[in-house]
Amino acid sequence: MGVASMERFRRVASRLKGSLFFLPPLVVTSLVLASIPNRSDVALYHHYASEALATPLLHTLPNEYPALSLIIFLIPQALPLAYWLGFGLLTAAACVALVLSSDGLERYPGWSRRTCIYLFLGTLSVLFTRYDIVPVLAAVLAVEGARRRQWGRAWAWATLGGLLKLFPFLLLPGFLVLERVQTGKWAVRRALAASAPIVVVVAAQTLLAPGSAWSPLRFQLRRGFELSSLQGSLTLLTDPLHLRWLGAFGSDEVVGQGRLLISVLVTTAAVLALACLWRLAAHGRLSVEAVSLAALTVGVLADKAFAPQYLIWLVPLWAYWPVRRGWVAVAALTTLVYPVLYAKNGPFGPHDLYVATVSGAVRNTVLLVASAMWLVGQLRTTNRHQAPEIQPETRPEIARDLPGAPVALAK
Repeated sequence: MGVASMERFRRVASRLKGSLFFLPPLVVTSLVLASIPNRSDVALYHHYASEALATPLLHTLPNEYPALSLIIFLIPQALPLAYWLGFGLLTAAACVALVLSSDGLERYPGWSRRTCIYLFLGTLSVLFTRYDIVPVLAAVLAVEGARRRQWGRAWAWATLGGLLKLFPFLLLPGFLVLERVQTGKWAVRRALAASAPIVVVVAAQTLLAPGSAWSPLRFQLRRGFELSSLQGSLTLLTDPLHLRWLGAFGSDEVVGQGRLLISVLVTTAAVLALACLWRLAAHGRLSVEAVSLAALTVGVLADKAFAPQYLIWLVPLWAYWPVRRGWVAVAALTTLVYPVLYAKNGPFGPHDLYVATVSGAVRNTVLLVASAMWLVGQLRTTNRHQAPEIQPETRPEIARDLPGAPVALAK
């Protein structure tokens, strides 16, 4: 075994040791919860896998997910196990790989431990009954590549993750901007290379199942406001006494006044927020970890649904920093909304959807405030470490792995 292999083995062993107290309870508890009946999403994945294998082959593709997600759905179908168990084992393997995928930032050791804590608090009921953990693993590997200035690897993982579930595509503009800050030129060839597999997948999908390539986008445009989404919270604010709920698109949607105005406002705010984030990154004000987390947070809040599995998108990036009370509260409130309050006939009677909608609004408010406070802290950290007395060429131990340090300093 070479020196490089020994070093990789040592690093993985160190990560495993650091998470040994937290990872087994997380995996075991999530697997137990995944065995409980009413696994509607797993049943949907099973349906898509069965339909894809029926004659003619691959002529039925997922409606609300990118076509490449079918690979994940087909793997449990090939195992000699009940589908839910095979899917649970697949996602458990992805979870273990995620926890072992990073050392985090050198200034803040304990990344694996914090990842397990956040996942345990906020995602236990959905961790192994949704497939999000797999594209999240790809997204984290993309951020890890970008942190190490391995831009080809970063783009490849983000593109793969985006082909599985669209949200990792939000990482790519930040990578493009930060690579230009580092190298002084735009990575046009890299962007074109990343576009190639997308074109290939869309073309193949169009040939196999005409019209299916844009199904996920049509699904998103047609759906209403899921009750715990930010748009659902704004609907609650505009019409608190006359809310109705409608079961559609695989979730309970909240119906009230001002839907078009709310959609326009949230979409406009999200576009402006992303533009500001990428501009700050272009001026060396945000690190790759910070701009990636901020972009995904905007994506989560701007989505018409804020399903509990969306929290998995943020957790590994939260873990780059010390545990924050606001993020802990967001995780706990997410579990309160689902599964505790989500049932129509839960502990508070037949009007639980109202209680769940209000709790979702509180969670969204906490996420907004906590994320804004964190972002302001990152910008202040950047200002401090841009002071003249800090010279990264002569004091690299200061510049390395600062979560808010400019890319030019993070050699």
